[in-house]
Amino acid sequence: MLAPAAVAAVVSLLGLLLVLVHLAVILALLAMVVAGAGLTFLSGLRLSLEERIAYGAVVGALVVALAQCLLSLVGGLTLVTALAGLGLALVAGSAGWYRGRRLLSSEWVDARERWGRLETWPLLVLLLVCWPYTVVLLARAYQVVDGALLAGNIGVYGDWAAHLTYAGSFAYGDNFPPRSPIAPDQRLAYPFLVDFLAAGLVPLGASLTASLVWSSGLLGLAFPAVMYTAGRRLVGSSLGGALGTLVFLLSGGLGFVRVAGDVAHTGLGALAHLSRLSTQDPEANLQWLNPVLGWLLPQRSVLLGFPLCLLLLALLWRALEDRGATARQAFGFAGVLTGLLPLAHLHAFGTVLVLAAFWAVFERRREWLTFFVPALLLGLPQVAWLATGAGGPPRWQLWWLADTGGHGDGPLWFWFKNLGLFVPLLLAAFLWRPALPPQSRLRLAPIWLWFLVPNLLVFQPWDWDNTKFFAYWALLGSLAIGALLARLGSRGRLRPVVAAMCFVLLVLSGGLDLARSLDQPLNQAQFADRGGLETAAWVRTNTDRHAIFLVAPEHNEPVPALAGRSVAAGYPGWLWSYGIPDWQQRVADADRMLRGDPETPALLRRYHVSYVVLGPQELGGHQANAAYWNSAAVRVYANSTYTVYRIVGTG
Repeated sequence: MLAPAAVAAVVSLLGLLLVLVHLAVILALLAMVVAGAGLTFLSGLRLSLEERIAYGAVVGALVVALAQCLLSLVGGLTLVTALAGLGLALVAGSAGWYRGRRLLSSEWVDARERWGRLETWPLLVLLLVCWPYTVVLLARAYQVVDGALLAGNIGVYGDWAAHLTYAGSFAYGDNFPPRSPIAPDQRLAYPFLVDFLAAGLVPLGASLTASLVWSSGLLGLAFPAVMYTAGRRLVGSSLGGALGTLVFLLSGGLGFVRVAGDVAHTGLGALAHLSRLSTQDPEANLQWLNPVLGWLLPQRSVLLGFPLCLLLLALLWRALEDRGATARQAFGFAGVLTGLLPLAHLHAFGTVLVLAAFWAVFERRREWLTFFVPALLLGLPQVAWLATGAGGPPRWQLWWLADTGGHGDGPLWFWFKNLGLFVPLLLAAFLWRPALPPQSRLRLAPIWLWFLVPNLLVFQPWDWDNTKFFAYWALLGSLAIGALLARLGSRGRLRPVVAAMCFVLLVLSGGLDLARSLDQPLNQAQFADRGGLETAAWVRTNTDRHAIFLVAPEHNEPVPALAGRSVAAGYPGWLWSYGIPDWQQRVADADRMLRGDPETPALLRRYHVSYVVLGPQELGGHQANAAYWNSAAVRVYANSTYTVYRIVGTG
């Protein structure tokens, strides 16, 4: 056996090698934090040092991604444009650092005193809970084992395939101006900025899969700190901000009752490998998948949307405390930042804008004009671009999913079993006066609209996508509940016990699911085999970046997901949910072409197909006709499981 010193030396060496291999990427991520922290000084507001750093990570990521995107429209995404985008953000951030140098000095002294008095212990405990889980979860996101690419979680296996497709189209496919790589004649009407952030790391040496992990890591580690620091301002309580963050991240309903039944039936061994999710089971009409597993991990755009919404509301909250030039500067800064939101997350843009409108009614001040003018001038053109992906007008669906799919739960039972005590406690937070400061109660009251309206109307083709609205109600509502629990915990002897019991009941189901997400045998799945990885590598280096491929319309087909090439028809679930009007025809045409239908030559011309790929998915479920393609096209590449054909007369 190796001595402990030798083991430590090996671990240190491996860690050093990891840093050296990814040094350029790590430096780029640190540069984003530095640039973003500097930019926060342009608000003119006095903030805490923790806010500067946490907000800076998100603001820096947003600004760098936007700068790189704009530069890439002219010169493509290259090492030069990636570095230039970082450089522009650093220059802007440097101006902020210079202008805020006096503020920085006082904020540093304030932080040192608060940390010395351990006033920030809720943040420290919060990060000690959140950061290790985040690191482990993302470290397992993608692994290559025996030549095959494995996904470590169902969210990575499913949703991240779309993010690989979009990021790859920028990094490898020269997708400028952005078109949909799964429907190339349509614009990319999806908030793609978080995937452009990932793509910008590829020229710096990151693989495509690693770029998603690194970008999610930066924003995922920043999120709990952003929610805590913003929550402190929004509900006036440090402990409330920390508890509210945990309530949100660990939320779930009554699914833990079923786990308790499993334990009673089979013993504690049932906890070793939880056989099912506690927060989602369509058969039981449990629809509120834990926010980490339902939003933060799979839907990467919320990694920008959630924290930007929180920090912007906190900045506006802080700006309302000032008057004169400082207030105008702060409102203007928040307005510009809000105007950059739509391509990051459209629902975050709408949430900030509508809540700000309510606040402007509550507190009428001229400075609101300096917020709304830049927010609308910058934001509405992006909204117009994204509006092409709308899935039609809203439709009436009373109580959302309570009475669908053969269920007849009704709203009260549906929401109680999906969220447990969340709704009753949120009501208590607004009705019990000691729970929230008067300003918090007034300014946060409109968030109930984000709960009530989606209970009546469905806004997307897929009704589950209403969670994009419910999410912001839960995000801000969790902070109010955190304040309620903190207030209860500070009074009397019985109330702290009640607060602790409520907290446990709120987070038990979600906590079980997050623990389950780290059980590799339950979560790991093959995303692509060795042949798929080799095919993607060949396609990246040997085909035109703008070539359109005919492949099986599956989410994990290697060409769109790993090679960055556009396809005639992508995964139908995405085409449908993104509002592509003729998605069924596209998918049917792809299958017809793969089978060698008599109309294939005409369809190839209609979809501008240059290459055809036949692999396990095409030959299996989609019944591709290999004999047809051997005679109708030129074979240009083959390995043990995949064959690539070039259409005669193209590429």
